[in-house]
Amino acid sequence: MKPIKSYQQFVNESKGTGLIYTILDALEPTILKMVNEVEAWFVKKFERPFSDFDREMTRLQVIADLVKSIEYYTEPTDTLLSITPSTSRKGNIEISAQIQRGTETYSLKTEAIIAGGYNIQRAHYRYLTSTKLPRTGRSEISKEYTEKIKKLTKAEKLNFDIENMERDIARVKEKLAKHSPMTDAQIEQELIDANDYSFNMPSWEQIIKNDAAKNYNNSEEEYNASVVKYKASKIDFWKTQNIQWPTDRLKSLEKEIIKLKGKLDVITASV
Repeated sequence: MKPIKSYQQFVNESKGTGLIYTILDALEPTILKMVNEVEAWFVKKFERPFSDFDREMTRLQVIADLVKSIEYYTEPTDTLLSITPSTSRKGNIEISAQIQRGTETYSLKTEAIIAGGYNIQRAHYRYLTSTKLPRTGRSEISKEYTEKIKKLTKAEKLNFDIENMERDIARVKEKLAKHSPMTDAQIEQELIDANDYSFNMPSWEQIIKNDAAKNYNNSEEEYNASVVKYKASKIDFWKTQNIQWPTDRLKSLEKEIIKLKGKLDVITASV
């Protein structure tokens, strides 16, 4: 699978220029810190590792929300005079900026508050922004990042399916590793332990008492031969269930996972 592009690649490949991109470039270390905070929250809550995919999705979400909180008040032609990230008394990240528009200088302050949820899409930041900058209502760049997130959301679904399939493959391989080397005698013993009827059939005497001897032409030899045949068929069916079918499923899963990874490559390459 091709690696998902980094934040800086997204910035470098964007056609837009101006204030927002200057701010993002200045805040790159802060954005990384915010991603790390979400990772720490996520690992603690869900007790599982944060994947590279999780990090890129979180990074984009952090950027998209940050851009939205600032872009709504700014113009691309505004000039960033200064920007300072800090930590509030509550432990939240605060970003203070001085922005020039024409001959006027304005202060803009936004506080990032982590807002966790039940999955990675819900683990994000809320931004509380205060400024005397007149509202511009702009959203071009935030929409750009929203579209990137939509693409990665599709990729996440594929990634989730791939991870599940990889777990299935591991389980199938484990089962095959256990069952493939088993001899007929070992399989027979497993069927006996499972109280399979084929290895617990009635004696010839019981067949006679049940008035079933006629089903075997009143021949004990024929009955015994049918018992042997039945046991052999059960062993063969056990092999089909526990070796052949898992082998076929393994081939199918491996073929399907190649298709899914190909689709994932297409999506991540286009983001």
